Amino acid sequence: MGLRRRSADALRRTRRGGDPVTPALRFLPLKPGTNYPAITKWPERASADPNQWAQWRREFPHCNFGLLTGGGVGVIDLDTKNDPEGYGGFKTLIDVEEMLGLDLSNLPLSQTFSGAHLFFRYEGHLSSKVPWLPSIDVKADGGHQVAAPGTVREVDGVERVYTLVRGDLRDIPLAPPALLDAIRGWRIGRTGTGGSASPGAELPSTEEAIRDGLPLNSRNDFMHRLACRWWSKLGLDASTEVHALALVVWEATPGQDTFPWSEAKRAVQSAYEFVAAEQARNLAVIERWLGGQS
Repeated sequence: MGLRRRSADALRRTRRGGDPVTPALRFLPLKPGTNYPAITKWPERASADPNQWAQWRREFPHCNFGLLTGGGVGVIDLDTKNDPEGYGGFKTLIDVEEMLGLDLSNLPLSQTFSGAHLFFRYEGHLSSKVPWLPSIDVKADGGHQVAAPGTVREVDGVERVYTLVRGDLRDIPLAPPALLDAIRGWRIGRTGTGGSASPGAELPSTEEAIRDGLPLNSRNDFMHRLACRWWSKLGLDASTEVHALALVVWEATPGQDTFPWSEAKRAVQSAYEFVAAEQARNLAVIERWLGGQS
């Protein structure tokens, strides 16, 4: 029989020896392919009842599920996408571990679209810090959720599955006191500008580029950045589709005598190499970090 909805305090069970175990995790449906809630008032409606989860699956076919933070369950959300070297929040967390003498290798870890989630328990109240440190958010009390392991997420046509690569969410350890003190006391904020794959003006939509072509003084840059978008959205095996889009945009671009198709194709190939390297780097960062934790 599924658990009934209870207060956070009532959800705490106790192991032998008096150590509180993980509160019952509350979930909510997310829109298919995204990490966005599919229901309104989700902080109040998130549920620990498997019967409710089954009802949501019927109501929202192929939905993902989010995990509501708070009530004793927190998440350290590491992001890599704004770091040109691809380390992002992993580097920041290593610095925190070294500074405070922490070992967080016992925390369950889920690989996400562009980083990782580390799950921890805490007692009392813990305010969320979004952001907390460069490329790290802490999501705890205050109405936050994270996409749960098993989430299938698509961004710009690239699909990845959030995967629990370490630990068990049914038995989340308590965070070290030094970590909780740092979360409560520190707030440095984000670094990095993020944005497009290469510098330049605001990127037009594909429809605008097909209609208007590329700006005279930014043709290489815009073709590269548009192709980055297409490779990410359509996949690295979609060579025919990406080159077809590039050709249509090139044909709409004035001044082809100084911007030949061969040059446009080189920009498309450069974009392919950039996107492929970015995807490989993200996976390699997680693997290296996990290796250092073992």
